[in-house]
Amino acid sequence: MSEQPKPGLTRFFGAPGGIGVEEACARAAHNVEALSDRALGQIRDCLVDIAAMTIENAGPPNGKQRRDLHQLSCTIAGLGGMFGRDALSKAAYSFCRLIDETEPGWDAASAVVHVRAMQLLSTPERATLEAQESIIEGLKKVRKHLSAHR
Repeated sequence: MSEQPKPGLTRFFGAPGGIGVEEACARAAHNVEALSDRALGQIRDCLVDIAAMTIENAGPPNGKQRRDLHQLSCTIAGLGGMFGRDALSKAAYSFCRLIDETEPGWDAASAVVHVRAMQLLSTPERATLEAQESIIEGLKKVRKHLSAHR
């Protein structure tokens, strides 16, 4: 019986001249840490842009702005999940759903609630895990209430 080749990267671990699993994990952790500051900065920038289009804008967003809001929120959802901001990621996803569920209309108060929640959750140490979970549940209730009255 012949030995099956090892899948993916596992064939390189422990190979002569290669690196071990411990060093590979240490390098990966270092790379994630190096990217973290940049990713968190991008989240902050996205939140500033979202706030400018919602809180600071008196009227409902036009089609391009809706797409931009959706894209910015998706960016936050993805980066939040990758960089230890799980509640923020969920809030951003909820905002995406709000944008989808209200189209072509708009509910400014619900949007502001979502944006304020994302701003708070972007700094997780400002809210306990229990409070973060409560905020996410509250956002779900906002969307549910809105859909029940449409």
